[in-house]
Amino acid sequence: MRTTVSASERIEASADFIFDCVADYAVAPLFIEGLQRLTPVGRGTSGEGARFDAVMRVGPRTFHTKIEITAYEEGRLVTWASASGQSQSVTFELVPDKQATKVSVEISYEKPTGLAGVFTAPVVEETVRSRAHSALRRLRQHVS
Repeated sequence: MRTTVSASERIEASADFIFDCVADYAVAPLFIEGLQRLTPVGRGTSGEGARFDAVMRVGPRTFHTKIEITAYEEGRLVTWASASGQSQSVTFELVPDKQATKVSVEISYEKPTGLAGVFTAPVVEETVRSRAHSALRRLRQHVS
């Protein structure tokens, strides 16, 4: 079962400047909690279809995975999604708001299933919610 967690915040910077940050693989580890490294796979490093090897740390565990940009609208929207294993994605949507930008982040993931899922799902959802808000805080600090 797919679950989505959202958060939004008004950030005092232009949508173009913020987009340059959220669409740049080299900057992504600064505001995506747990992301330790993204390494381009192939020639493309931006835009839809760009692929990366990723190293993620979640709690005490480190995971190696593939990530792909699956949606990309210059200055407005970018989605980073797992290209292997469990289906997860994070979308940043930007809407100019006077001298600032409303930034919405949406994290979508597969909810844990089975008996273990019954017990862990609330903890996982709270962790994801916390990471969505953390991404916005880190992004705001980065662009300030």
